[in-house]
Amino acid sequence: MMSIFRILQGFLLLTLLGGINPLGAQTQAFEGEIPVQIFLESEVIVDSRYYKLSEIAQLEGADPMLLEKLANVQIGRSPLPGGSLVVNRSLILSRLRKHIKKERILFPELQKATIRRAALRITGDDIDKAVLTHLENTLEGGDMKPKLLSKSRDIFLPRGELTYEVKSRGKYKKEGGYRNYEVAFSINGKVEKKVPVRVHVKVYKEVYVAKDTIKRDKVIQDADLQKLRMNVDRLPTNYVTDKSKLVGKVTKRPIGSNEVLHQNAITTPPLVKTGDQLLIVYETNSLRLTTPGIAMSKGRLGERISVRNLTSKTIVQAEVKSSNQVQVY
Repeated sequence: MMSIFRILQGFLLLTLLGGINPLGAQTQAFEGEIPVQIFLESEVIVDSRYYKLSEIAQLEGADPMLLEKLANVQIGRSPLPGGSLVVNRSLILSRLRKHIKKERILFPELQKATIRRAALRITGDDIDKAVLTHLENTLEGGDMKPKLLSKSRDIFLPRGELTYEVKSRGKYKKEGGYRNYEVAFSINGKVEKKVPVRVHVKVYKEVYVAKDTIKRDKVIQDADLQKLRMNVDRLPTNYVTDKSKLVGKVTKRPIGSNEVLHQNAITTPPLVKTGDQLLIVYETNSLRLTTPGIAMSKGRLGERISVRNLTSKTIVQAEVKSSNQVQVY
């Protein structure tokens, strides 16, 4: 009895001195084995580009600091706005291995979760309407009929303050025809998506055509013209819509019946014709000389033509100033 008592007494003494603490050692080992339980949500909606563990699961465990650290671990990149993805147990364990041994992690319930990205949905109809409205506000002249070559698809954007801008792509000399546009959508001032839209624009205007064939070098009369409403997107840009710019002009080439009249097919009639009697003028600040002459060729206002001086019989180059006067320099 005495020996047993001494043994127990010695054991107690060692314990008090800190040499042995078997109960404390067991407690520390037990706490080291306490697991962290991760309860995944079956479906989660996230806003940001990346998601943390705390956004897709609830955590339980005995160490609050460890739980906070694990909750802030970034698990992965979120799907595109409007899209979804599945995150499973293996991915989560791979992200947490730097902070905790995988043996200490339990998934008591679900082994995977579906993540969806919150989004603003912009319908294809709204995109097309934005382009058509832009055309109505920017294209001027005539009766326009724009036609979309294909219907735009719905798009999904991150949530935030939405703005958009419609821009024309390319340089177009004609009023209509095929055109390319781009709708740039921005969220909180940052461009997130650019959507191309292709359209064909028909522009109808009243133009003038020849009633019948008009010969070359003929002075155009009102009776030679007929007004028609036409789609001008395939016509050269110099077609004429003002009758006053046609009547009295001279054709530079034959104009076919029902042919649209263009500026490059007509010209101003000459003021001077070959054989016309003219007054040749030479003039300076202090001197003015005149002499009769005769035109050797036809000429319009401002053109230089050959004129024979009837006094000296020489031929000079002179500028047409009027129907009966030319000037030499």
